[in-house]
Amino acid sequence: MKFLIKIVLFPFALIYGAIIWLRNWLYKSNFIGSTDFEIPVISIGNLSVGGTGKTPFVELLIELLYTEFEIGILSRGYKRKTSGYIAVQSHHTAKEVGDEPLMLKLKYPMVNVSVGEERVIAIPKMLHEFPDTKVILLDDAFQHQSVRPDINILLTTFDKPFWNDSILPLGTLREFESGKNRANIIVVTKCSENLTEKEQVKIIDKIKPTANQKVFFTSIKYGVAYNLLNGNDRLELNKNASEILVTGIANADSLKNYLSEKSKEIIHFNFSDHHFFEQHELETIKKNYPSFTRWITTEKDGVRLAAHAKWLAENNISLYCIPIKTQLIGNNKSDFSTVVKGFLQHFYGDEKLDNNN
Repeated sequence: MKFLIKIVLFPFALIYGAIIWLRNWLYKSNFIGSTDFEIPVISIGNLSVGGTGKTPFVELLIELLYTEFEIGILSRGYKRKTSGYIAVQSHHTAKEVGDEPLMLKLKYPMVNVSVGEERVIAIPKMLHEFPDTKVILLDDAFQHQSVRPDINILLTTFDKPFWNDSILPLGTLREFESGKNRANIIVVTKCSENLTEKEQVKIIDKIKPTANQKVFFTSIKYGVAYNLLNGNDRLELNKNASEILVTGIANADSLKNYLSEKSKEIIHFNFSDHHFFEQHELETIKKNYPSFTRWITTEKDGVRLAAHAKWLAENNISLYCIPIKTQLIGNNKSDFSTVVKGFLQHFYGDEKLDNNN
């Protein structure tokens, strides 16, 4: 059956791939122009559809850079119900600005976060509103070549790397594997924390990086879950208690496996990525599991579930958000800071960059 499905999908993959190849060629040949900006732009993206850990990686960059550089983050605000440029504020909702931009603003209020689907138009607006910005992070922008980044970071997962994938609709690749050549930095995400040197070398051989490309590895680290409505209330997991997990992310397997190791049982309600939860869906969960007074979710899901804070409180349900962080691993992990900060410091020379000026 799978073979027959592949035969049916192959012509569509061929057509889609040809269109994407032509588009990339037009950009490469300068038939379609890309815009440069006067401040450094770092793009973070992937070749596949979702689930590579872009947002946690943006957080890693924020924590690496914010003490030295005024950061601006630009996202399209996927699935928001608005359009055009918006500077994200803490009072916004996920429907207004998107879940990931709102989550970043709430976690890092000192960082300027904006949304705008047309990046060439949005960046000048963001620079006008935040003129002290020293570096822009473009979230999920690897295929959006209308802006020419100074550093292009490509993410791919350990479990499903781009070299083991196929073009849509046969697989999950948005473009052919050759798209990796646009990257300055390639990061293999969601690796085991104990990834061996031999495994690292094997992966690098599969990637076949050019002389100018750097390869890094990261793993996921989960924090202690905190109550959405009471940040001082933390959840301690134990093997004697079952838990309800509610997610609307691209791939929740890693989180579910992590929680399963620390709990008696995980009852998982898995919705589509960026899903805006309806009250009747929450009522169904409560009806089927009335004895469960605490639910676990991700921080990204938390900003969407916050719309139901009143209902959760009225039904005595404590919603715990579990932080997900990306950490660099591998023999060359310290080189990442050197590469990124080194470029920015070279760009600005001796100019004073700290946030106190």
